[in-house]
Amino acid sequence: MLSSFATATSSSSSSPYETSRSWWKFNFTTNSCATFFPSSVSLPQETSGINRAEKRPKSINHNHQLYTNGYTHHDNDEPLRILIFAESFPTFTSGVTRRFKEIIRRLAKRQHHIHVITGCKNAPTWVEGNELLEEYVTFSILPSTDFKDKIDCACPFLFPNPTIYSVIRRFSPDVIHIIEQTPGALLCGAFAKALNIPIVWSSHTNIDFYLSTYIRLGAITMATRTYQFIRLKHLMHSSINLTVSKDFADFMEHTGVPHPVIVWKTGVDSELFNPTQHSRSMRYRMFGTYNNFTEEQMDSITLFLCVGRISPEKNFEFLSLVLERIPSQTFLCIVGDGPFRNTVEPLFPKDRVYFFGFLAGEELASAYASADFFIYASISETFGQVYLEAMASGTPVIAAEGGQLKEFFVNGEHGYFWKPDNLDSAEEAIRLAMKNRNYLSKKARQQALKHSWDSASDQVNDIYYEAIKKHNDKEENKNKNMNKLTHIWRVFYYFIIWLFCNSLALFLMAPFVRVSPPQSIAAQKRNKNNKNKNSFEEKHNSIMTKKLSFS
Repeated sequence: MLSSFATATSSSSSSPYETSRSWWKFNFTTNSCATFFPSSVSLPQETSGINRAEKRPKSINHNHQLYTNGYTHHDNDEPLRILIFAESFPTFTSGVTRRFKEIIRRLAKRQHHIHVITGCKNAPTWVEGNELLEEYVTFSILPSTDFKDKIDCACPFLFPNPTIYSVIRRFSPDVIHIIEQTPGALLCGAFAKALNIPIVWSSHTNIDFYLSTYIRLGAITMATRTYQFIRLKHLMHSSINLTVSKDFADFMEHTGVPHPVIVWKTGVDSELFNPTQHSRSMRYRMFGTYNNFTEEQMDSITLFLCVGRISPEKNFEFLSLVLERIPSQTFLCIVGDGPFRNTVEPLFPKDRVYFFGFLAGEELASAYASADFFIYASISETFGQVYLEAMASGTPVIAAEGGQLKEFFVNGEHGYFWKPDNLDSAEEAIRLAMKNRNYLSKKARQQALKHSWDSASDQVNDIYYEAIKKHNDKEENKNKNMNKLTHIWRVFYYFIIWLFCNSLALFLMAPFVRVSPPQSIAAQKRNKNNKNKNSFEEKHNSIMTKKLSFS
């Protein structure tokens, strides 16, 4: 089902790029059907019940904006019109959405006008009660699937929708920031390219790794190459490509993505995530109610914390195996929820693990600060916001080694990491960390303070201006006004590229998708460990028998 959207109207304005607060605001809705409108066709007027803000003037010269994007000089203090395509957005919870919440707040302080296209139905509630955000941030909520994850919101997967084209035309952005490479995001990129608008494309998820988890074994190579071809075909049109770690940037460049892929800094709210958030009452809550521990016991038992969405790629089944190898005077609290909780939870003993459920804000910060260690088994992270949140809370990290940790983590200084899928290494990392908790806590906090959202916001703010400059400096874009025939041809051409790429995904990737239940994966690993153990015992017994026979 396609969406309807509103024609923004208001009093006249003297400049098509005027950023006066009095007229720019508008909001799109998704209640009824819409079609793919050419520029000459006016869109249905929005009703007063839908309109939550003042509307844009009819007298704007749309042709100038849409076909040339202005091509005016932008000083780095001049407010921009920024369109962000983010399928997931608050109230959905993830490291990506937390990043964009912090960044958008800071962009709004610079008086940039921001419009977010998302599939998260409750996204507009995020700005309610905040005058600054209500003034500078608006949304288009387009139809999406609802993958329920029990985290206050559905995990959105936005349907590819021609409405995206009309949203872009009406908002007339100076730059478009697209997140990830889903079918909807790729369509947004195709329309942005057709409309000759600068694109900043950021990649936050290691889809290449996920394919090995979600694609059947015999088709992994084909699916990976197909995805990398699709990614390259679209990211080559970006003015600037971003990701969040040097390790993943190097990997993307190795797969053909145009050099350089810029590493976008990550920050942490060190005021919220702070050792002062430690709370005895929160610590006691993190033990649950199954064991009826005394307060003295809960003070003395080493408390591990894991925070994350409960899904196959987070490697909870390995964490259950690690727990069997560490001392009994330890306890694990898992904060988060997800679609695989029902299959993951039985893997852990109730007397040593408590599934807390979803926490946010100060309660989450208190949980971080009240634990003794943060433990994380995922090896699919491109950065992992949870690491920095734990470190800012003064909670040392014990985790599976990954390239993303090189950005900010020193083994033995801020915690310890283990070799992926190596239980002996994981056990050793935990034992080493337990000997040096105070030292690791102090160093972890000091390191986290070096990463701020202000710095990350400053960086992406400069990147937007650079993307516009880079786009406008291209010879093919200088003083180029598209006529309608050229415009229609460009839309058709880039849409066909998008359609071809998604057809490849449909036929060469989609038929081979699978999801392995975590319980079966853990069972396989346990059987393998038991098999190795039995093999060792049999070999040992055989040697001893020979020795006895010889004697």
